[in-house]
Amino acid sequence: MPDTLFAYIDSTSNAVLSKGLSPNDFVEGIVHRPKNLLLLDPVAETGEYEPHTGLKIVNSPEQVQQFFNNKTFTNSKGTKWIDFNDLAMLKELTPLEISELLYFGHMRTHLHSPFFYKLQNNFVYFNLGNETMRVYYRYLDEFYRILASKLTRIALEKVNDRRSFFRKGSSVAPLDGELLKELYPLLQEGAIFCLNQSELKNKLYRIPIFLSDEKGWRRNPNNYTKEQQIAEISYDTANQQWSLEVENDDPVFSFR
Repeated sequence: MPDTLFAYIDSTSNAVLSKGLSPNDFVEGIVHRPKNLLLLDPVAETGEYEPHTGLKIVNSPEQVQQFFNNKTFTNSKGTKWIDFNDLAMLKELTPLEISELLYFGHMRTHLHSPFFYKLQNNFVYFNLGNETMRVYYRYLDEFYRILASKLTRIALEKVNDRRSFFRKGSSVAPLDGELLKELYPLLQEGAIFCLNQSELKNKLYRIPIFLSDEKGWRRNPNNYTKEQQIAEISYDTANQQWSLEVENDDPVFSFR
């Protein structure tokens, strides 16, 4: 279990910078499964060469799943791709659009929209290494679902941490991503879920949340104090219910 989970949402582009979520967390959490991938690394070793773009592609849902299962995807810093719907439309990209994609891959930021009409992409994915990712989501619900699944697994691990060998493990009800949407104002600034400060007490598992900024993932989590806490997400093991408390209705302005 990581010490912290960090997330920062750029609301203008639906880009999410996260720390503590793994490539597997991403793959297991998404609903809109990519049909094909265009690899944005010009020297990518995997994939099939596509002459129109000069880049490699992973061309079919089956090959995409194999790519996701490969250690190159799960372990390699620098993996970057954009999904696309149809190979025929990929071949309709203009030189200007291809140059935008090359810029996107090189600079990890978009010139215009990160979502291309001809590609009909739902994601643009950048693995920055050490469980740090920058992902553009056409539908932010995908991100909330990924984060909810991760927090559910963390709670499950914590609740069963001291279980004896002969005792059956306790289940944890899935956290609904809709609940996490209430954190959107915080996530626009940057939010830290301090797992190393979480605790299970009186059948209630609590995770404190602190307001940060987009570089907060680089800070030592031990520097955050109780006085700086802005929210808390908790799981009641007796009632099997999740709840969220935000200490101020307008945290962005109250902490400036």
